[in-house]
Amino acid sequence: MKTIDIVLATYNGEKYLHAQLDSLLAQTRRADRILVFDDGSTDRTVDIINEYAKDHPEIILYINNKNLGYTRNFLRGLKKTSADYVMLCDQDDVWKEEKIEKTLDKMKKTEDGEPDTPVLVYTDAELYYGRNVKNRSFLHSSHFNTKKIDMNHLLMENKCMGCTVMINRALVGFLDRIPKGIRFHDWWLALIAAGFGRIGFLDETTLLYRQHEGNQVGGLDHTDFLKDRFSNIGAQRDSIRQIYRQGAVFYRVYGDRLTGDQKQIAHVFSTMQGASFFARRVRMIRYGFTKSGAIRNIGLFLIM
Repeated sequence: MKTIDIVLATYNGEKYLHAQLDSLLAQTRRADRILVFDDGSTDRTVDIINEYAKDHPEIILYINNKNLGYTRNFLRGLKKTSADYVMLCDQDDVWKEEKIEKTLDKMKKTEDGEPDTPVLVYTDAELYYGRNVKNRSFLHSSHFNTKKIDMNHLLMENKCMGCTVMINRALVGFLDRIPKGIRFHDWWLALIAAGFGRIGFLDETTLLYRQHEGNQVGGLDHTDFLKDRFSNIGAQRDSIRQIYRQGAVFYRVYGDRLTGDQKQIAHVFSTMQGASFFARRVRMIRYGFTKSGAIRNIGLFLIM
């Protein structure tokens, strides 16, 4: 039987951690190991994990020597896994009981008998405000186009939300280097899958995506998202520059291993930051370096 590891990143998560751990242990297809990587919590997070580990030996705790931030914490945690498949887990969500089982089934279909091909599978999530389940899809309410998961679009916009993701062993093998300049861990994994393998999407909500003031990346609805973006153009320009830098880092790390169109696409994007005002917009249109929806793309065209 194929093995599954869960990588759970924690930091001062005592408020919601019980509910998340309970949901992981209630899965119809249990994980073989739950690897918890704590990033220097100062509350009861570590105590809670140790309490669970007494009765559940599959829970294994690692404590970082210094605070890495959630992106590097996840990526370094992935390097410690050994299973055939790995799932990423936030500390404050609640997994639906068939999350592992359904995602694994989609993974096997996406691999299509080729486990040596890097594969990432992601799903939708249900927005969750405490006891109030909104019964709203995160991806649909955010107006993300889940069909645009090629490298061209993923270089500019990620929709593979980390807490829904499963990757195979072949993809983990690409994490020999974790350079500076990675914007988000799930985005980085999606780029690897797009560049060297496949991405599969399961159009189901497999977890309750908890919304609260401490979210690292929240689930604003589309209207609030647009208000937030257009109210601070300077921050959006800085965000675009960070996206360009991530693309340049990706090409620097993997450019020699990319082939064909993927190599050309990654190379062109890697030089976006240094390109002229006119050239950036021409490349956006020519290569499809776009986001989801007309409004986002109009905004991108104006500020990029």
